[in-house]
Amino acid sequence: MYGVSRITARQAILDLEKDGMVNRGRGRGTFVIWKPAMSETLEGIRGFTEEMRLHGRQPGTSSWHASTRACGRRMAAAFGLDPEQEAFVVERVCTADDIRIAYIISCFPDGGFSYLGGSVYEETGAPARVEEEFSAQLPDEEVVSSLNISRTLPVLVRKRLGFDSEGRVMEYSLTYYRSDLYSWNRTQ
Repeated sequence: MYGVSRITARQAILDLEKDGMVNRGRGRGTFVIWKPAMSETLEGIRGFTEEMRLHGRQPGTSSWHASTRACGRRMAAAFGLDPEQEAFVVERVCTADDIRIAYIISCFPDGGFSYLGGSVYEETGAPARVEEEFSAQLPDEEVVSSLNISRTLPVLVRKRLGFDSEGRVMEYSLTYYRSDLYSWNRTQ
């Protein structure tokens, strides 16, 4: 009908699905789900769940793992920690409207809590104060796999130190956002 082979059309739909622009389901068909990129205003202290709700998106978690273990080389390098330092570590892939948006690794030095896959701040309470650093980089294989993105798509990185009301560090977190679906803005 349009002079395009079935294989080419299938590959195009798979590419659109990988980019988060369509959702395919067996017995349901293929649906366009793409929405414009979200732009987070850097005001206040919000977690991923609250931020997605502010954008009118349905927040979710497609996968997560939580355990008490050594914080590891990635967190040690980012925050100058001893890689063997014990902490409660939560790794999760967060979604907005079932699209993978962010891969978050959080370390809580004061130990565990009963994380059940929802909002971390609903479990721990939000920090009283944060220090954040923002950058862009090409993703490593762990981030590529977690977000189901191309190795050539840069990711936005948020490095956050969260402090409790007494000034003690309560959270170290690294968040990797898809740069094609997320941005930050600040107005002063």
